Amino acid sequence: MPGSDGSTALGRGVREALSGMRGAVREHVPLAPLTHLRIGGPADWFVEPSGEEDVALVVATCRELGLPLYLLGGGSNVVIADAGLRGVVMQLGSLGRIAREQHRVTVGAGVSLPSLLRATKEAGLAGLEVLTGIPAQVGGAVAMNAGTRDGETFDRLVSVTVVENDGRLAERGKDQLTPRYRDGGLGAAVVVQATFELTPDDPAAIFARFSASLKARNATQPVSQRSVGCVFRNPPGDKAGRLIEAAGCKTLQRGGLSVSARHANYLVNDDTGSAAEFRALLREVRDRVRARFGVALEPEVKFWGFDDPELPPGCLDFGRS
Repeated sequence: MPGSDGSTALGRGVREALSGMRGAVREHVPLAPLTHLRIGGPADWFVEPSGEEDVALVVATCRELGLPLYLLGGGSNVVIADAGLRGVVMQLGSLGRIAREQHRVTVGAGVSLPSLLRATKEAGLAGLEVLTGIPAQVGGAVAMNAGTRDGETFDRLVSVTVVENDGRLAERGKDQLTPRYRDGGLGAAVVVQATFELTPDDPAAIFARFSASLKARNATQPVSQRSVGCVFRNPPGDKAGRLIEAAGCKTLQRGGLSVSARHANYLVNDDTGSAAEFRALLREVRDRVRARFGVALEPEVKFWGFDDPELPPGCLDFGRS
């Protein structure tokens, strides 16, 4: 942000507006180490609020100052531009509370899915095993209705607490939500807490289902390589991976990025790749599938900081560039 009187004044405005926030506020933070893909530039501002009211203050501040706001969870489903991001990146790792009341579990947005699955298994509560192997946090999983072939986040969701885009805290019941495939339908709301209704079961049986799911995942997906998971949504009645492989894209390479030989809907980074190379490879795969089958694959992954109308910005944009 340095370099002009306007940006300096804006920086002072951010610092002053967030002076009462509990948590950390940092400038020019490298983002690549915080993502699974390990590519991308720095954020102008990086904030880690301590509580729900602090999240509300960040949202209200970005709205007042016209700053784009990006929500970074586990960094497993995002590609960040090489030049980095203008605006504010918020991470909710401090919202890590897990509370149980009979068969219901209420979870903070910053809890990782693996941690939640371990906790529910130990409590003898089943129903979330369908999310085994997804390296996301609860907030991101709800926002995108994360899932596997066995089920989705919203299958067991009862309610969510969110910060609306005007900074108000609100609770939404499941009947007030309209989830879709890989989209929780929350719009510009920020998830801070979610409640799930689960089923009593033997912890050993739950663990057996975890193990079977992980074994199947490890056998078919490049889990040991750097990726963002499945890149494209499955089109109706078909599989993106099948179309990509049939279009001759398997092992296609652009710089440090390549189409996985194990699962064609994964683009993997050999630790030398860039965001520009990821975008170039994605375009080539999409173009080949369209030319061969007439199917326009839609990205499932989020793109931050790209000046490309075909790639959604992935942020809450309050009108200032």
